[in-house]
Amino acid sequence: MKTEEKEHNLPLPPADKTLFRKQVQRELDEIRQEAEEAYTLDNEIDPVPDSAYNDTLVLLKFLCNYNLPMPDFSWAEDGSLSVGWYPDNGMVTMGIYGDNLVIYNAFFEEKRQFEGICELSDTAVLSGFLTTLANIL
Repeated sequence: MKTEEKEHNLPLPPADKTLFRKQVQRELDEIRQEAEEAYTLDNEIDPVPDSAYNDTLVLLKFLCNYNLPMPDFSWAEDGSLSVGWYPDNGMVTMGIYGDNLVIYNAFFEEKRQFEGICELSDTAVLSGFLTTLANIL
């Protein structure tokens, strides 16, 4: 599956959450444009629904509470958005399809460490995952 990654230049979310949201929104707008252009050129690519962008913003507001490094953003041909971190020894991704679900995976040293699916509103599960993630990153 082909993905297009949007690189960022922010190591951590800024202390000002309004500024952070504006920067994230700007990056998501760029990703939206890239994904729409790709869909225009190849209609076998599933379009990323508006709800996926909205769910990503909700998730990123939640991430601000965990002092995590700024993630990379990407879109995929299956119509999803991905929020990811890529430390030297592995990768962590959160897939967002716009259906109020978050699919998360973490691989380290070629072994799957944890994975799951939860609703955006399931703060207990998300909190557990993000706490673990904060300890790893």
